[in-house]
Amino acid sequence: MKLFHAIFLSLPLVAAAVTNTRDAAACGGCIPPQDESTQVTGHRMIFSVSQTSTTLWDQIEYSGDPTSFAWILPIKGQVEVGLSSDAVFSVLSERTATSVAAPPLNCPPAPSCWGGWEGNGSAGAGGAGGDAAGGGVDVITQEVVGPYETVQLSSSDPGALKDWLTTNGYNISADVGPIIDAYVGEGFDFLALKLVPGQGVSSMRPVRITTLGASTTLPLRMVAAGTGAFAPMTLWVFAEGRYETKNFSSFQINTTDIVWNWDAGDSNYATLKEDAFKAANNSTWLNQYAQPTSPWDIRGRLEQLVSFLPDQSGYGDPKDGYVTANEELQADLEKLFGGINESELWLTRINAELARASLNKDLALGAATEQKPVSNFFQATKAVGTPPTCPEYPPCEPGTQIPGGDQNGGAWWGNLGDGKGNGSSSSSCAVSSSSETTAALGLLGAALGLSVARRRSARRK
Repeated sequence: MKLFHAIFLSLPLVAAAVTNTRDAAACGGCIPPQDESTQVTGHRMIFSVSQTSTTLWDQIEYSGDPTSFAWILPIKGQVEVGLSSDAVFSVLSERTATSVAAPPLNCPPAPSCWGGWEGNGSAGAGGAGGDAAGGGVDVITQEVVGPYETVQLSSSDPGALKDWLTTNGYNISADVGPIIDAYVGEGFDFLALKLVPGQGVSSMRPVRITTLGASTTLPLRMVAAGTGAFAPMTLWVFAEGRYETKNFSSFQINTTDIVWNWDAGDSNYATLKEDAFKAANNSTWLNQYAQPTSPWDIRGRLEQLVSFLPDQSGYGDPKDGYVTANEELQADLEKLFGGINESELWLTRINAELARASLNKDLALGAATEQKPVSNFFQATKAVGTPPTCPEYPPCEPGTQIPGGDQNGGAWWGNLGDGKGNGSSSSSCAVSSSSETTAALGLLGAALGLSVARRRSARRK
């Protein structure tokens, strides 16, 4: 299949110095000004593929206050640029987060007067935790999208294109030049985005790029620009069927390899993941989640958020009276699910920590050879450390009040913890540089999280 027509991975650039260290997440190949040393710290993307269109979302997070912020994205033909919200990423992150449960305690059954509680359940689950140009460059279109000024450019002369970008405030370093040359030689155009003058980092929002037709290739070569030794990435794919990488190797964590540590209240999931990445020289992808999916759960949660807390949903702009939060949400949902047969819809999540040397080729995606689900839940069968002790029950006597239950027959649901956090609610098992909770995303909690994300005071993985 032909290369994906538009990708929001490429060259976030800052045209002016900032006063403090900037933190980037999911912003693509980051190229700071010559007087900056900032590197990309991660990428979070959503990819929706139907027979009629392909859309890519990219979440952008920066701290600091650059006077101007910009990206360069390789595209083919004219694309549609729209705005999204951090809420979409929050919902998908929670829904697909890896969870590891401790082994069952296998405690002896409680006396019948205590409700016959068996006490053999698990001790808890841990969440895994981008005017005519002149000089050989044609301007396809220009528009303002939310806080961004956008321009789509076409040129068959890579030198002229780089001159135009440099003249317009984009710092094209020596290592980025050959990447742009290659994409120009392959017939790509480019989409350049900047913050509207006067807009700060707090105005930055996830952007979606839509092109006509179905395409399943992401040009990762551009991501190499501005990265450090490794480029952490999480990608969610909505499509008809499970998707997987086609030109990168991939793997899954085996349940039999999971070991629970009772003393730490955690598992070795994160270690297994990192070891597998290192064994492949950080050139492989982890299949974290793949399930047939109904759009209504995701749609319903976002619609509730917009309905009850529109000002904190991340959708709509209080300064723009023409587009409401609900209108922006519905446009986002149409791109997310439109054109996909709901009865065949799957949600796939893959994760990688690619080394720079692995970013020498684009990522090809395609239908998985085996359309089998990939679970994000693990029930550990092995353990080390000291498990929580089983409860001791006093003798049953008529008229005795059962703690936490009804008299003479209630059930006791107390915490079986050992005082070290190893109880009915265990510590989380991290699967990325920051933990992800598996608790349901409450409206207020989501709103508070989005508020923090919009301020960009800290990166959220």
